[in-house]
Amino acid sequence: MAQKREEVLMFCPAFFGYENRIAQAFRDAGFDVCLYDERPNKSFICKAALRFNLKFYKSFVKKYVKKIIDQNKDKQFEYVLVVKGEAIGEKEIEMLREAYPNAKMVLYFWDSVANVPDGEKKMALYDKVLTFDPNDARKYKIPFLPIPYGKEYTKNEENVDYKYDVAFIGTAHSVRPRVVKQIKKQCEQMGRKCFTYFYSPHILVFMFNKLFNKDYRYISLKEVNFTALSTKEVCEIYNLSRCVLDIEHPKQHGTTTRPVEMLPMKKKIITTNIHVKDFDFYNQNNFLIIDRDNPQIDEEFFESEYLPVKEDVLYNYSPKKFVETLLKF
Repeated sequence: MAQKREEVLMFCPAFFGYENRIAQAFRDAGFDVCLYDERPNKSFICKAALRFNLKFYKSFVKKYVKKIIDQNKDKQFEYVLVVKGEAIGEKEIEMLREAYPNAKMVLYFWDSVANVPDGEKKMALYDKVLTFDPNDARKYKIPFLPIPYGKEYTKNEENVDYKYDVAFIGTAHSVRPRVVKQIKKQCEQMGRKCFTYFYSPHILVFMFNKLFNKDYRYISLKEVNFTALSTKEVCEIYNLSRCVLDIEHPKQHGTTTRPVEMLPMKKKIITTNIHVKDFDFYNQNNFLIIDRDNPQIDEEFFESEYLPVKEDVLYNYSPKKFVETLLKF
């Protein structure tokens, strides 16, 4: 008789497919996963209400979680995993504990605690809390755990004819529009080809930034996309690229997901993030660290070969290691 697989109830914002990546990591490790968006819906109003912690919206969240509990009333979850924790608060955790009294409650911050409304207060609601941010890990004395790379990033086609020397795919936030366009201009002056894909979640977000973000003057509406590329499309572009451009948010610490994702793809990284030096996968051959205020490209970086990281280092950022660390009590 087959052994019953442990079950995980997972709440995670839909964000560039990362929610499916984490859920798949659990499935590959032998768990059954019921995945739900942490938010009641994906509308711009919902996202704004949660970001600004508007009280009127909390009743919608409570009804949403109650509906999910009713849908899973016959389940006995071993784990309830909340990723980011922006929407789910004290009332919802109380409901989940009552419905699944034997489940361990786990909160995983894939954003800085400061960017999550009442983030610090919410930690006490859970049995275990982890973060992708090394500064928050030190500050709050909680385990540090980077977002893992996905299986799709391991399907790297080596020895391809590169179509692009540099590729950037990402949300058009903070200083990104300026830095990306400055790098693109330098590369084109060198005769190098660049691929850029700026994403914005809504035209109102674009218009707001156009009015209040001085770095947005570097891009026009026609250069911004309101549909995110699929993971498959992203991987295809990166496979055709010699280097990947990574620009973290100025308020973010640690590393973005991009350097980790590129480890199995064996791609060189041009980044504004000096914190990559703190990670065990760093070597100066594979990373070119640039100044976000005055980004300068060294053309020699394009010519040297990528130096693969050791297998044990690669494992530290794998989906399997992620699940092991998340559920280790």
